[in-house]
Amino acid sequence: MSSISANVSDIKCDGENIPGLQSIEFKIMRSRENIYGIGSGERWAVNQGPIYVVGSLRVRSTYPKFDAILIKEQKEVTPFQLVVDLKSSAIGTKAWGQPVKTLTFDECYLEDKTFTLDANGIGISVYTFTSTRIREQ
Repeated sequence: MSSISANVSDIKCDGENIPGLQSIEFKIMRSRENIYGIGSGERWAVNQGPIYVVGSLRVRSTYPKFDAILIKEQKEVTPFQLVVDLKSSAIGTKAWGQPVKTLTFDECYLEDKTFTLDANGIGISVYTFTSTRIREQ
């Protein structure tokens, strides 16, 4: 098993590295509904629905491409793709910086942005996105 390192891994939006990227977080979710028997408090079955992905990207300062997407008119908004190349952190071995896994987020849309500026003077933007699917290679 290879350890994955953030400082050698790459995250790209439509083929372009995201400058100042600090982190990515995502959650794969499935719509689900519990089905209960009549007059019973116990779950009888589960109705499974579609899968979707919700995530966030933390960027030092801002990412102008995402800022431009957020202020576009609704009819002008198009999906983007995120590709995350996870690489090994096995220091002192041939595996250093070697690809471990690639995650591809298809048909992404931005949901929102939050911006914080702390006492240390570092501005951080957090962009929330949704994705139709995630593929692992």
